[in-house]
Parts: sequence; structure tokens; C-alpha cells
Amino acid sequence: MAEAKAAGAAKQGRQGRFFYGWWIVAGGFLIMSTCYTVFVNCIPLFQTHIVEELGITVGQFNTGVSITTVVAVFASLVIGRLTDKCSARVLGAATVLTSSVVLVGLSFITAVWQLYVLCIIAGMVVVAGTRLLVSVLISNWFTLKRGLAVSIALAGSGVGGIVLSPVTSAMIVSSGWRAAFLLLAVICLVASLPLAVLTFRTRPSDKGLEPYGAGQLEQAKADRSPDAPVTVAIGWKVLRTSACFWMLVVGFIMMGITNGAVITNSIANMTSVVVDGVEVVSGGHSTIWAGSVWSFYLAVVIVAKVSLGAIYDRWGLRMGTLLGTVTSVAAGIALCFPATDVGPILACLFFGFATCMGTVAPPVMVVKEYGKKDLGTVTGIVTAFEMLGAAIGSVVSGVMFDAYLSFVPVWIMVIVASVLMGATLLASVPMARRLVERRRAAGAPELDAEGFEIEPTGPAA
Repeated sequence: MAEAKAAGAAKQGRQGRFFYGWWIVAGGFLIMSTCYTVFVNCIPLFQTHIVEELGITVGQFNTGVSITTVVAVFASLVIGRLTDKCSARVLGAATVLTSSVVLVGLSFITAVWQLYVLCIIAGMVVVAGTRLLVSVLISNWFTLKRGLAVSIALAGSGVGGIVLSPVTSAMIVSSGWRAAFLLLAVICLVASLPLAVLTFRTRPSDKGLEPYGAGQLEQAKADRSPDAPVTVAIGWKVLRTSACFWMLVVGFIMMGITNGAVITNSIANMTSVVVDGVEVVSGGHSTIWAGSVWSFYLAVVIVAKVSLGAIYDRWGLRMGTLLGTVTSVAAGIALCFPATDVGPILACLFFGFATCMGTVAPPVMVVKEYGKKDLGTVTGIVTAFEMLGAAIGSVVSGVMFDAYLSFVPVWIMVIVASVLMGATLLASVPMARRLVERRRAAGAPELDAEGFEIEPTGPAA
């Protein structure tokens, strides 16, 4: 025991005052502010322009977006496992390089099938390799302040959106949407690649360190969250047959449906859409006005992500989930009034909080409910199902608009999905705690700070 304490103290001493894990947070922040933002938050800005120039429907464009998400569903299962086994630097570099290549390709598309091919590539690496990779890496590096660290990195999507959304809108207006894609490709490459290659490490032990909050630091400052840390081995083999895990999955599917519908169609909801040569006016606002409101939404995301992570750390899973559910329902209601100035602004305000459930919640809820064993694999599975929900939301919303030439039925679907999301996620919390207690009573192995099973020590020979 004394030797273990001495080793832990030595590792903490080598950390110095600045914990290396914050470099991981910084690198994740840059990837989220560029690669993730471009393919999630900026793509809606291209919707009406691509639909008009290529002569396709909203449903066809949304299908391309959903293809990205569907492919990301399966890619998440692979990347989740890779984060447990492969170099984080390789995964980070591959994500950034693929992002730039796909964006260059999008600038040259002339037919819908080309859009679909590039969306498949984006889904395989870009979408699955951004927030999943970042959230799992940071969860590996942090024990205390995990929610805060994850949320800071994921807040990069908001910061990047504030910068890139008006830049993209202005570029589309002045030089066309093709030039805008080329500009975004350069930004992704220059801003994200260097730090990912230089600083990413899969686990603290790769640098001879321990997770932030392990050892002496953990004894000095306890996590104030009401969710007790899970120190017993659960893992995927147990979870795959557990009702509480699949209850959690259903909640994230509903969350994905909400995000897929709202993010894909928000700009069109504020402006208008040309379908078969006929302009369908939904909100009637200008593209510049809609881009400004979308920038406001992304600014809210910055504050909301950091706040949600802090709420999870301080008040626990129930409070964070309740906040996300209420704001998601409120956003759905506000979206039903796009022709007003207040409706879109309130929708962006509420959805700015609600959408953070889709990025911050998966790694935080998984580790708080089931611990760190097989963290990459389990988080990848949860993320995959959430992306499946996003694909469903994107496709169904496009089909519904084409059928009714109105987004109101879409927002009613969002409200229903939000309520189901809150109910299932809240129900999963006590169910998970009961599972943990059953595993502990059955004598399941204990876990160390990095999520590895602790070998039992027998009596001395």
C-alpha cells in the first residue's frame, strides 16, 4: 500500500502545476470548433443553395445528411473500440485530414449521387471521429472535473460556429457556396491538425501520469455530485443484456431524432425553400438574418455546454437531464412560429441548451452510470444509436416537409421525442444504480483510476 501511494505521489509530482490533460482538452476544442462545426452546424447554411443549384428536393438533401449520420452509426462502433486500443494521434490526424478532403470534394459536386458519396466518407471518419473521439479521450484523462473538461472541449462547436457561421454565410453570398467549402477545408487543416498530432495521447499512463483527480488529489477534493462514482467492473458484456442500458439507449435515440430534425431544418424554417422551381416561404426572413440568429444559437451553445458539464459535476444526472428536456420541449414550441422575430430567437436560445444533451451527455452519463470499463466501446454504442436517431429525424423531417410543405408537423414530432427522451433517461439512472449494487454484491472486480480491473491480491506466500 505504501509503495502504491508513493508511486501515485510521484506521478502527481511529475504533472506539475499544469495537468497535461488540458492539452487534450485544447486539441479536442479545436477539432470540435472546425471539423465538427463544419459538418453539423454549418451544413444547414448550404441547404437552400445546393437544393436550388442541383435541382433537388429538401428531402434529397436531408437524405444526404442522414446518410452521413447512418454511416457514423456503424463507424462509431468501430471508433469506440479503436479509442480503447489505438493511438489517439493517428485517429485525430485521420479525422482532420479526411474532413479537409471531403470539403474540397463538396465544392465540386454537380449531382446528388456525388453528395451522397462524400457524405458516406464524412460519416465514416469525420462525424464519428470528432465528438466521440474527443469525449472518450477526455473521460480517460479526468476523474474529477470530467463533466467540465468534456463540456469545455465540446463547446468548441459553439465557438467555431460563431466564427464560421457568419464567415460561411458571407462567403456564400459574395463568392458562392463552392468557394465557401474550399475555405472551410483550409480552416480545418490549419487550425486542428498541429495540436492533435503533437499532444493527443490515449491515456495518462502514456505520459507516465494518472487521471486528473486520482490518488492524492482525489482524497483532497471529493466530487460533489450526488452520483456516486462507479468503481466496480460493469463492461459491455454485462450491459448488452441489461434493461437499464437499453433504456438509456432509447433516450439517446429520441435525443438524436430531435437534433437531426432541428439542426438540419432550422435555417430553412427561418427563410424559404425552392421546391420544383416554386418558392415555399416558411419564415420569410433573409439568409443574412437567419445566419445571424444561427450565430446567436451557437453562442448559447458555448455557455450551455460548459454549464451542463458543471451541472452534471455539481448536481448530478437528474438535474442535467431535466434541464435538457425542458429546454428541448420549449424549443419545439418556439420553432412553430418562424414568421415572427421572437420565435426563431427563442428557439435558438432554448435549443442551444437542449442540443448539448446530444454531445455532453453520452460520455458523462455512461461513465457516471456504468464506470470506465470498456468506456470507448460503450460510449461508441450509445453514440451510434443517438446518430441513428439523428438520421431518422433528418430523413423523416424532410419527408414530412415535402408532404405538407410546412415544418410545423416536424416540430410537433420534436416535442414528442423530447418528452420521451427525458422520461427514459431519467428512468435509466436508478436502474443503473441497482445494476451496480447487484454487480458489487456478486463480487465483480474493482477498477483502477483508468478503468482497468484490479487484480486481486492473495496472502503472501
